[in-house]
Amino acid sequence: MTDLLQVLLDMRSGQVATDCNLKFNEVLKSVLDTGGKGELTIKLFIKPSKMAMGGAVIEVETEHECKMKKPELAVGRSFFFVTKDGDLHRGDPDQMAMNDMQPEGKEAARG
Repeated sequence: MTDLLQVLLDMRSGQVATDCNLKFNEVLKSVLDTGGKGELTIKLFIKPSKMAMGGAVIEVETEHECKMKKPELAVGRSFFFVTKDGDLHRGDPDQMAMNDMQPEGKEAARG
């Protein structure tokens, strides 16, 4: 019986195993950094490449696909107030600023 791990190490002189290992560690780091869920999908494609008389397979060709999905940090949301004209503002345009407010009678005392 053929050992799958050895085949991975033999494919493209070890580059397949190296590629999958690097991507695994990228996903793992993202999972540890974000606390989110990651995914690594390894697909191996095996097809006959040489046939003997009578149809027996005497050589196979292998290819791989190694795809990762890394979790990302959540990006915060932003809220904006909408003016009557449809413009967006961070501050409420209908709210009077604190420094514009004065208690009654203060204006007369200054004047």
